[in-house]
Amino acid sequence: MTNRIHLFCLSLAALLVSMPPAAMAQAGRSGFSTSRSVGEREYWLALQSFGRCYARSYHEPSFDFLATQPGSAEEAAVYRRLFLTGEVGCLGDMSRMSVVVRYIRGTIAEGLLLQNIAVPPRLALAAPPSVAQIRTLSEVARCYAATHRAEARALIADTSPGSAEELAALEHIEADLFRCVPAVANNLQFHSTDIRYRLAEALLRMPADAAPSRP
Repeated sequence: MTNRIHLFCLSLAALLVSMPPAAMAQAGRSGFSTSRSVGEREYWLALQSFGRCYARSYHEPSFDFLATQPGSAEEAAVYRRLFLTGEVGCLGDMSRMSVVVRYIRGTIAEGLLLQNIAVPPRLALAAPPSVAQIRTLSEVARCYAATHRAEARALIADTSPGSAEELAALEHIEADLFRCVPAVANNLQFHSTDIRYRLAEALLRMPADAAPSRP
């Protein structure tokens, strides 16, 4: 097993809306890392606590947020409506920290998933029809989750965001995750927690009878 999961993209432009800025690797490199500029372990613990509290307390706002396309103008607008105007519950220590929109989205999805909160039909998203049609990290996650629900859920349930255990779990599923990435791709580096959160949302929104992606 290597120390890096090899994730590729079909085109940089197609992935910009769903890809974190730090995902762009140096020339000749690929995979993912755990290095971040968003803070220390306390940040991830506070973020995890916020996500579970918000998911439990604000079902409909959570659903509205997840109904948007990651990285879209609509997502930004809903984020501003939910979190930048009026009172926001569940903040706790988060009120003193800078936040990243994709991590707020991810921790809410994880909170809904781990608390077994059912999502409405409008949020259902099946795996892409074929690997060749995959264009985003979210689609990679849905492709993998369609055939590896138990492994994906174990990663989320048994590890903490930003931890060494999270990275080790991702390395364990590397080969199968890589099968959901098209062969014609440029090398990129993704953070392990970005993959984690996309898997959480994929599991949350996956229909029970979802068909796997074709090669």
